[in-house]
Amino acid sequence: MAIRTIIFDLGGVVFRYEAQTRLQQFAAFTGETIETVRRRLIDSGYSQSCDLGRFKGDRAYREGIKLLGHRMTMERFRNMWISVFEPSEDVVALVRRLKTHTAIALLTNNSDLVREGLQGAYSEILDLFRPHLFSADLGVLKPDPRIYQIALHLLNSEPAETLFIDDAATHVAGAQSMGLATHHFRTAEILEKELETMALL
Repeated sequence: MAIRTIIFDLGGVVFRYEAQTRLQQFAAFTGETIETVRRRLIDSGYSQSCDLGRFKGDRAYREGIKLLGHRMTMERFRNMWISVFEPSEDVVALVRRLKTHTAIALLTNNSDLVREGLQGAYSEILDLFRPHLFSADLGVLKPDPRIYQIALHLLNSEPAETLFIDDAATHVAGAQSMGLATHHFRTAEILEKELETMALL
């Protein structure tokens, strides 16, 4: 069965992702150590709660600065939160080529802080994808099988007609278990060759 829909992961595929950058920026602003910031925002479960949509919008912001113990504007907080992302221009170029003849979607374990922040900073990239499926809106994280079921339903696509691209092996395995075609992302060059082999480019 021919591939009609391609689902891309966000961080680590469409955008390069450096987790340490977020911690460094919050540490520099607050004067706390990176280890303290990690404990308050990551180890506390706050980040995952945001990714699951338990904290959204103003509540996510207020809970975050409460945990940090330092005041800052929502804009500054969100900009620091998305500082981990940098566009991967080679992958974006592939997406632009694919978009001319294939449905392209985004499926990511991320919060609405990320969605709103990236939409403001990189709208020209996010607008290449329809729809944007964020775990914060779906209430479930990859590799839970339910997230792939939801995505297929929303995309009106059959598993065998859908290619899922992710840099996390566990997420790829989760998609495979649901019958999707998959590609474990490593580099844009390898992905391009795979897409050419599949006659998608």
